[in-house]
Amino acid sequence: MNNKLIRLSKLISHAGVCSRKEAETLIKKNYVKINGEIFKDFFIQKYKIKTISVNDKILKKKPTRVWILNKPIGYVCSNNEQNSQKNIFRLISNRLPRMVSVGRLDINSNGLILMTNNPTFSNFLERPENSIERTYLVKVFGNINNIKQINNKSLFINGFLYKDISIRVLTKEANNNLLEIKLTEGKNREIRKILYHFGFKVKKLTRISFGPFRLNELKDGKILEVKNFNLRKILKSLRFKDENYFG
Repeated sequence: MNNKLIRLSKLISHAGVCSRKEAETLIKKNYVKINGEIFKDFFIQKYKIKTISVNDKILKKKPTRVWILNKPIGYVCSNNEQNSQKNIFRLISNRLPRMVSVGRLDINSNGLILMTNNPTFSNFLERPENSIERTYLVKVFGNINNIKQINNKSLFINGFLYKDISIRVLTKEANNNLLEIKLTEGKNREIRKILYHFGFKVKKLTRISFGPFRLNELKDGKILEVKNFNLRKILKSLRFKDENYFG
């Protein structure tokens, strides 16, 4: 028997009804029922749940779905927009289900952003201990010989530890080169900060893969769902157990 307490607002959010904060408001207002009875607590033991209903509508478990978005430069990976910013959700049709992004790319970077209807899967991919590899193509100005100081090393820069960044030099010009960079962490602006520390200026940064998911020829600003058959194989290869109550 699973006696672990689980946050009810998390289950409601995973079902695509609303945000966790909004779900807690619904609980306070007695709009949420467990097994047909109004439930006023924020936590519950998972084994006790037979049904959850919000506004008398019973929630059903949904399978994990994943989309690949090719984020253009100039968009932020956030629900919030400041000043003249545009967020990536402007690129997504409102006919698609509620979804969250897996990690982020900064406003000046482009390329692959994974979107999913399952926040648990998003968290799984983002956790450093799962070592999900990300691959980037990076155009840089700077002395290419400095790459030797970065490649396959753990670096401590400005109070932050960056682990095992792998770099392959794809061109060998005097100052303007293309790098393939692989890493398994997702610290804020990690690549830019490391390269800047070693005297490089990033001209363009594009993510081309996240784990087994690849950008391929997807055009700028377009979104494509991973086919269910392929996704089931990918989830299995990642050893992700898609067994959450509302997926």
